[in-house]
Amino acid sequence: MTVHCSSTLLRAINFVCLKSAVASLGGVKHGLMKTLLLSTFALLTLSTYTYAQEIRSDINTISILHIQLLQPSTPGTPSYLKRPANNGVAGAAIAIEDANITGKFLSYQLSMQSLSAPTITEIKTQLNEPNYHNANAILLDAPSSDFQAAISVLQQHLPEAVIFNVANSDDALRTLSCGIPLVHSIPSYQMKADALAQWFRVKRIKEILALHGKHHNDMAFLSAFKQSAKKFKLELVDVKQWSDSFDLRRAAFSEIPQFTRTKTRYDAVFTADFDAQFAYALPFNTYYQVPVVGDAGLKSLGWHATHEQWGARQLQNRFTETFNRPMNEVDFAAYLSVISAATAIQQMTSDARASNTKASQSLAHALLSDGFTVAAYRGRPLSIRPSTKQIRQPITLAHEDALVTHAPLEGFLHQIDELDTLGNINTTCAKHNN
Repeated sequence: MTVHCSSTLLRAINFVCLKSAVASLGGVKHGLMKTLLLSTFALLTLSTYTYAQEIRSDINTISILHIQLLQPSTPGTPSYLKRPANNGVAGAAIAIEDANITGKFLSYQLSMQSLSAPTITEIKTQLNEPNYHNANAILLDAPSSDFQAAISVLQQHLPEAVIFNVANSDDALRTLSCGIPLVHSIPSYQMKADALAQWFRVKRIKEILALHGKHHNDMAFLSAFKQSAKKFKLELVDVKQWSDSFDLRRAAFSEIPQFTRTKTRYDAVFTADFDAQFAYALPFNTYYQVPVVGDAGLKSLGWHATHEQWGARQLQNRFTETFNRPMNEVDFAAYLSVISAATAIQQMTSDARASNTKASQSLAHALLSDGFTVAAYRGRPLSIRPSTKQIRQPITLAHEDALVTHAPLEGFLHQIDELDTLGNINTTCAKHNN
């Protein structure tokens, strides 16, 4: 009898098959045949055990570090709209579990540490601790005002590590990706704005009222939407900034209609309200009863709890059961970052995994190589734009209770990739990276 054991899976299969064969020979009187089978069974058992021991001793650990610059909620933000304390890191934790299932068979495992602080100075102090020095990939959650400073600190302490932007959609940050391994797993504002503009075109909505708050991200989202309006031939009838002059909890029904009154009739309202100060009160309160989109009503997001296609329901359920809340787009961006890293790790050699420096370099090379794709419950392989290092991905259009659709919408084509109808595909590098 010949036993072929070319892989762990085949060893397991042969083990089960041989065990069944031995059991079936319980009443067989051919002693020699039975002795041979039992001997082979014993050898296979020993071989499998030895191989498993080798696997366990040869496992290489890839270290991931989640860094969050804490952003306190603006006074007046409703409690149910505040960002969760484990925002992002929860999604990364689920991804670590998923990635390590495959890693058991490919001799690698992922581990994760996390640190958070309100200032760059405190982050820098924590990075001086030795237990953070071996990080191969960094998941960064930082506001635009501190983002470049955070990148500089990370480049000083962990120059070889790949950095994933998991929480900031500001398009200006995509200009920082030219000279450093900085990948953006969260969709940009331009991608989100283009998705909304495509929906407007499909629904034949042309005249839009744009409302925005005072936060930097509000201005960034508004700027992106203005570009989308020009690109898709929409008309902005007016642009207004939230005045913050009355208590929404008491006067939204009477005051919002006056705030949204315009000389020219509009067909929809676009909102940019990162801090959730006013947009949530707009649906059904506007002067003209029209759809509200953006940061309220119909939202354009990288992920939403209502998305259950392409196996996403299983991921949503696991996340909710573990953390007792829905998965949001920052959670998914962190999840996507870890899964992207794990996919790249599978392309690395065992020697590269064993060396911390080589692992970081090989990880960046694999991620940014031509033809790199990652599967992540989005119905199609996702890839990375070489110029901006933005992960191409569909945009989910959903309201609180239901999924509406995924962009890009039918009819919007691109000569290379349909996903490139969303967002900027080229960028001008920041001066300090030239």
